[in-house]
Amino acid sequence: MESTTVTEPRDTPTDFSEIPQQVQHDYFGFTHTEKFYFPDGITYFEIQKMNEGQKSKFQKSTQRDLTLEKGSGNAKFSMDPARERHELIKSSVISWNLTRGGQPIPFDARGRAIQDFLDLGDPQIVEDIELFIRKLNPWLLNDLTVEEIDKQIQELQELRVTVEEKERGESS
Repeated sequence: MESTTVTEPRDTPTDFSEIPQQVQHDYFGFTHTEKFYFPDGITYFEIQKMNEGQKSKFQKSTQRDLTLEKGSGNAKFSMDPARERHELIKSSVISWNLTRGGQPIPFDARGRAIQDFLDLGDPQIVEDIELFIRKLNPWLLNDLTVEEIDKQIQELQELRVTVEEKERGESS
């Protein structure tokens, strides 16, 4: 029978007093927040970058069902981009400076106000908030499909044509 000897690498000190003392980072309790400002420059949502627990909870709340048809071999999955967008915003907004009819709206993550904003708010601002959150959480960018990206590119090209026509009309 062969025997194996395990030795430590030569550059690894055996006396820990030889190791330069550094401050070890605390990887628990990760928090990072940023503010998304609305076009008026006053109204904002405070957005929290998701930690692993929040990421897991969001993914569970927006999971997609995949169905494989045995006979044809076709695969189908259900997707609800509006539900995903709303869940993403509800999961990430932790505070705000928001008014309605000139009156401040207190933030309550479980309250009706955030759903009212999502139901009644400007769709462009809601999409801007979604993109802000996705950029803050790069792992979310992986959730975009090529088709969704192509659709956004097409929408931007159409918007560009509209703005160009408007500018030509105003300058004439």
